[in-house]
Amino acid sequence: MEIIKIGFIGIVGILLAVPLKNYKAEYGVYMGIAVCLIIFGYTTRYFTAILSAINQMQGYLKNNYGYLTLLLKAVGATYACEFCAGICKDAGYGGIAGQVEMMGKLYILLTGMPVLMTLLESIQSIAG
Repeated sequence: MEIIKIGFIGIVGILLAVPLKNYKAEYGVYMGIAVCLIIFGYTTRYFTAILSAINQMQGYLKNNYGYLTLLLKAVGATYACEFCAGICKDAGYGGIAGQVEMMGKLYILLTGMPVLMTLLESIQSIAG
């Protein structure tokens, strides 16, 4: 039921931001940022469940945490870039939002390169 609360907060935030945007544009942007931060506050409640799942994954990996670290970096970069790009789009700076998204994609590609290289080395060693 948390998703209904978050959706309701988002809709109410938009309904409040639109009239404010007509009065003064920067107030609409401030309202959008405030709603984003409130929703982010709700999402932090799920971090404990995520951390317990990560601890369980660590038990399966048996001290080989390199891949888990890469996965978490990629996921964190994805969320951070999406959050920042959303704020930029709301503020009317779609070009900057596109650049933030592009940088996020390149960072994820760079983060995944060691996994790809290990996979290619394994295939090469099997193929002979």
